[in-house]
Amino acid sequence: MTLIRLAAVILSLIFGASVSMADCPDCTTVDFEKNIQLNLLTPMLSMSLKDKITYVQSFGIDVYRVKDPENLPVTVPDLPYATEDIIPAKFIKLFSEGAIGQYMTETNYAYTVKKPTILLIESVDDWTVIHEFAHYLFDRARSMEDDTRESLHLMHSEDAQEDFFDAKEAYRNFGGYRDEEHKNRTIQSFVLYAKMQIFFERSASLEETTIEKLLRNYHVTHKPHGFTHKDTERSDRYVYNTSQKAQEALRLLLEDCVDLAKTLTPHQDHTLMTELKTVCHQASELKKDGVKVYESTGLKKSLTHVY
Repeated sequence: MTLIRLAAVILSLIFGASVSMADCPDCTTVDFEKNIQLNLLTPMLSMSLKDKITYVQSFGIDVYRVKDPENLPVTVPDLPYATEDIIPAKFIKLFSEGAIGQYMTETNYAYTVKKPTILLIESVDDWTVIHEFAHYLFDRARSMEDDTRESLHLMHSEDAQEDFFDAKEAYRNFGGYRDEEHKNRTIQSFVLYAKMQIFFERSASLEETTIEKLLRNYHVTHKPHGFTHKDTERSDRYVYNTSQKAQEALRLLLEDCVDLAKTLTPHQDHTLMTELKTVCHQASELKKDGVKVYESTGLKKSLTHVY
């Protein structure tokens, strides 16, 4: 057994992994029930930075570089620059605000890309290249399982959020529900909004945490080419910030759960209460799992002040 295969086995045990659904038979299920083809990621661990880029491109992914505002030494001189005629300016601007990598999926129309695309700061390191490729692999698994269209989830989330906020504001102005229709609309719009928020926390902040945990474990089990102690120090900060962001978003969601539950009565609103309890339980469990996964990374800084 090679070191790379051994590392994959150890990581599967660390993550409590299991075989995924039939749609992705070679997927591994990691934290937050997220599926990924680790067999496609592990070959990168022994590659040079240049070979990593070539490997990523072999999956049909467009890879561009973005100018480093700090003018650090360029590590990917062969990559073309991302220009505003290809990539929306707001995403390029993120790199002047601290971003060092960005995965963009064609299933989210906001990116306006026609195929999977990765932006990298031109001073990029090995860790970041693998991190962004891992996003692609999670996206790839999602597409195999349910053909998830991220833009549709975003659109439905925005519509549900607007509908819920309007209904909530009317509730405050009237000091209660106007009628049964208003009550049904308020609860049902919140349930849809909560479902969409849970989906995005899994595929946004919590996916960042999942990937960083994966790379941190690889750092221990395999000592990948190009990984340094500086990478883990940066990962410490990033894992904390993304985990905290997810905790705060879920905390706000659960506050609405408590407030809305108080407006319903068990017998009269049994169906609405069941729907509300179900989605709120999912949010609560995801919040708890977020803490557990954060703690499993070995970081000592506590998240207790946000949950």
